Amino acid sequence: MTGSLIDVVPQPRIDTLVTDAATGLQRRRTEYSGTVWFGGRPQVTSYGTLTRTAFASIESPFFLPDSLPYRPDPLEDALIVVSVAIQGAEDKAHQILEYRAGLEPDPRNPAVCWMQLQVIARSMVPLAVSYRVDALVAMNAILTEAGAG
Repeated sequence: MTGSLIDVVPQPRIDTLVTDAATGLQRRRTEYSGTVWFGGRPQVTSYGTLTRTAFASIESPFFLPDSLPYRPDPLEDALIVVSVAIQGAEDKAHQILEYRAGLEPDPRNPAVCWMQLQVIARSMVPLAVSYRVDALVAMNAILTEAGAG
């Protein structure tokens, strides 16, 4: 969506330590979930919801606001799993064509990667899409707070 509003509402992030069944090594599993609104959120009033609908071609990737900072060098064996679902739409004219998530370099600092999600859809907006992204990475893949800057 060019020149449009993308509003991400994350749920609490879940971080766990797991054992990789294939290698027996400890790995870090982080679950990101929430809702992303394309085209802005409807205004809720005492009379109902107010929306201004328009057809949109949605393609813009965005970084998850609660993403942990990742080091780019130990990510070659990272496993990223993503699922999305339409959570709310004004009418039936919507279609999710493709979606993907990955750890992408920060455009301002390539020494840090962040979780990025992209939904490709054709829909009336506003459109609410729920997402869940699971990242399984090496124990040393996460930057500390001091190393993130």
